[in-house]
Amino acid sequence: MKKYLKTTLTALLILSMITSCGSTSNETNSNEKEKQHLLIWSYYETDAQADGLDELTESFNSSQDEYEISWEYVPMTEFDKKISRAYTEQELPDIVIIDNPDMKKFIQLDMFEDITSYASTLNLETDYYSASVNTVKYNNLYYGVPFNSNNVCLIYRKDMLNAANITPPETWDQLKDAAAKLTTEDNYGFLMSAMNSEQGAFQILSWVMAASNSDSQITVEALSSAYEYLADLINEGYMPADCLNYSQTDIARRFIKGDIAMMENGPWVFPMLDEAGIDYGLAPMPKNKRNAVILGGENLGIIKGKNIEGSIAFIKFCMEKGGTETFCAKANLLPSRIESANNIIIDNPKLEIIAEQMDYAIVRTDLENYTSTSKQLTSNFKNVVTGDLSAQEAAQATLN
Repeated sequence: MKKYLKTTLTALLILSMITSCGSTSNETNSNEKEKQHLLIWSYYETDAQADGLDELTESFNSSQDEYEISWEYVPMTEFDKKISRAYTEQELPDIVIIDNPDMKKFIQLDMFEDITSYASTLNLETDYYSASVNTVKYNNLYYGVPFNSNNVCLIYRKDMLNAANITPPETWDQLKDAAAKLTTEDNYGFLMSAMNSEQGAFQILSWVMAASNSDSQITVEALSSAYEYLADLINEGYMPADCLNYSQTDIARRFIKGDIAMMENGPWVFPMLDEAGIDYGLAPMPKNKRNAVILGGENLGIIKGKNIEGSIAFIKFCMEKGGTETFCAKANLLPSRIESANNIIIDNPKLEIIAEQMDYAIVRTDLENYTSTSKQLTSNFKNVVTGDLSAQEAAQATLN
């Protein structure tokens, strides 16, 4: 009888333990909430940019238990088309990291959420670069937040300029003279992107606006001056005609190869140059009538009708919890928030020249008829290079 009671008690104890374990497991599972998934589209293509975005999204995912965010690469040349196509097919992401000149046209198409109530808490008008803020603002409402800001500068190989006893050029005339002296059988003096895309238009436009006194208009005179000057660099053999096909990343690769002495490019290529061990220097874009650069960089925008709460949570993480600074430090970019930019520059002084040029950076979409003009900038420059049009004819065709 004692043996029977002992056996029964043991069996009941085991059963109780099994039941208890099962109850705990079920309770745990019931308390676990499945994370809401968010998707970002971005055209970031350099290793540093991709690594930075990986780190940013992983940090956000680890910081909270409500949302799980990932990002998807969309080539820059296809970005606008894919957004437009996906909009009709209802396959849009929640957030886009978008080239700032493209922001306004999609705002006008009613594709971005009005986030004024949140954006107003960030003191955008005082704490961020004003040029960048202008790209997310429409009819005094905010439809996004500036993520990072940039512009182009002159990047040169110190060894080549030192060997030729040349100081970094400060004007158009000095650049042409330096390019002539630096051009040999093995080297070209200068290279920039003039490919038929927004990248090419972005690079050419800095020259156009340096030949102008207006921040709101692209004039025939300024266009003609820039077209003629840049075409002369090619025709005189100081710049390879391959510039008509090269992206900004292609230019950096050619610079690393070693047969280019100077190039027009931006901070996104600094990591490539550093990794290759290039001893390079930086200078402001050369002056004509004035110093001028075109504002570049990206904004964060929330697609209308998608997960607004989750997207705001991600933007808050970027803007208020150091996410943007961490990303920009990794990707070698300048945050649009001025204090964050100054913090980045302490550890990365190469970005100081980009920050200094922000004082006169011009917003492309503030230029009259820019959307239609930009599509003609590079194609008509090619016509000048091939001799199909004079610089004056090409300038007039660009604005017609």
